[in-house]
Amino acid sequence: MLAIATLACAIMSTLLVFVFPAATKYILDEVIIGHHPERLLPLLTVVAVAMFLQNGIVYLRLLLNNTFEQQVIFDLRSDLYSHIQTLPLRWFDNRATGDLMTRIIEDVSSVERVLIDGIEEGTVAVLQIVVVVGAMFYLNTKLALVALAPVPLLAGGALWYTLTAHRRYRLNRRAASAMNSLLHDNLSGIRQIKSFVRELEEDRRFDKASDEFRRATLRATRIWALYNSSMYLFGSLGVLSVVAVGSRGILSGTLQLGDLGAFLLLASFLYQPVGKLHEFNRLVQEGRAAGERIFEILDSLGESKDGQTFSGMVRGEIEFRHINFSYSDELPALSDISFHARPNQTLALVGTTGAGKSTLVNLLTRFYEFDRGEILIDGNPIRDFSIRALREQIGMVTQESFLFNGTIRENLQIGKRDATDEELLRAAAAANARPFIDRLPQGLSSVVGERGVKLSVGEKQRLSIARALLKDPPILILDEATASVDTATERLIQEALEKLMLDRTSIVIAHRLSTIAHADQILVLERGRIIERGTHEQLLALAGRYALLWEQTLLETQESDPTIA
Repeated sequence: MLAIATLACAIMSTLLVFVFPAATKYILDEVIIGHHPERLLPLLTVVAVAMFLQNGIVYLRLLLNNTFEQQVIFDLRSDLYSHIQTLPLRWFDNRATGDLMTRIIEDVSSVERVLIDGIEEGTVAVLQIVVVVGAMFYLNTKLALVALAPVPLLAGGALWYTLTAHRRYRLNRRAASAMNSLLHDNLSGIRQIKSFVRELEEDRRFDKASDEFRRATLRATRIWALYNSSMYLFGSLGVLSVVAVGSRGILSGTLQLGDLGAFLLLASFLYQPVGKLHEFNRLVQEGRAAGERIFEILDSLGESKDGQTFSGMVRGEIEFRHINFSYSDELPALSDISFHARPNQTLALVGTTGAGKSTLVNLLTRFYEFDRGEILIDGNPIRDFSIRALREQIGMVTQESFLFNGTIRENLQIGKRDATDEELLRAAAAANARPFIDRLPQGLSSVVGERGVKLSVGEKQRLSIARALLKDPPILILDEATASVDTATERLIQEALEKLMLDRTSIVIAHRLSTIAHADQILVLERGRIIERGTHEQLLALAGRYALLWEQTLLETQESDPTIA
């Protein structure tokens, strides 16, 4: 309805344009040449009323059009962000965050300009051209043909610009993405830049990326300036031709002065919307390059939403059967992985960096999809369940605890959206986070800063544990949850983890083997394969890879704490 109302307003405002040329003709022929001054006031009154009506309709048209187009843009931006949320992690591996932000903000804004400024103005311009050309031929066919003589040149120029501009605007958008990606990386890594005294080098890198964007913008602007000024020149030549031919017609007596005056006004009303169409063409080419980048995301295949939900309570039995997986066509990340974790058991994963520990849990959560084999929960293949239903049953505490730039309350409520402050504080106490929360002036309302920068590593980790406690999942994944903290903080975190792991199936990726000595089952991975499995005692007795790692752990512990014998 908004689109129809906008079109109706455009038609009415366009028709009212011709009141002024018609009145001008009568004023010149009847009032001035015919010496009828009494007709001047009625004619001016008609023109004034028409102007008021036209501008009122234009206001209504703009209001309706902007309401309609803003709704379209809102839907586009919402769909784009929503679709990004559904894309698998593999899709993000080769894409910079700054590039995605450029697409969501700047590229959508380019499309917005086409929709709001372009389509609305373009529609009005086309309507005005059609009506003006019809009026020209009605008034004087010869002058109409003269006025339209530059049209082939205008069409040729528009075609040339359309065929060549897209490439320049595409390069412009890529340069903008490269600059914004570098900016995002540098702002995220500002501490590293300062600690390694890299300010001057990063200034040069950013200036280089910014200069590429500047040059890409100037290339597009130079061609547009040439195209736009040439099109206006051709239009001006058309008006000049009308003046020349019309003046000869008046001198020869074949044309009245009023007809020429009205025709000149019509000519201006013709080339004014032609200029708008040139601007519309520029917006379309810019928006086309931006739209390609938007629809590249929208056309990307998201995670499957199919699958059933879990019926009843999930016991947490996990089984991997001959799982194989690779991130690309390179060497496999996991080869023939099989194990069975019973409900409420603790399974520990041990191995050097790159052995495949994190990859294994990424497959359980379906962050990545395995190539061959089968993963089961409670005897059911995980691909039978929807990804959302699966992840609702799994809690994660990772080495790098990510906190959003909000309050402690908001970060904890990620685990349970409707949790009360009493529940939040109870979970915080169980995670040994209550003491430092109580010390903060605003308590749960304290803002943690971007990525939790206002808190220590140990404090962030304890909030992550509290968040997992609030979620209360039957399956828990701990990915080196104590690897980045000191010994005293580790004890606090370990106490919290023991409470968290109680009565749930836990998969623990451990760097410090002392934290998993009591695990029900330990898997030792190397180059994507399980080379040893068993309890702590069994693996020590085996005197293999695990025993060697255990000895190294004891040596590291003694070096960090000489009081340990």
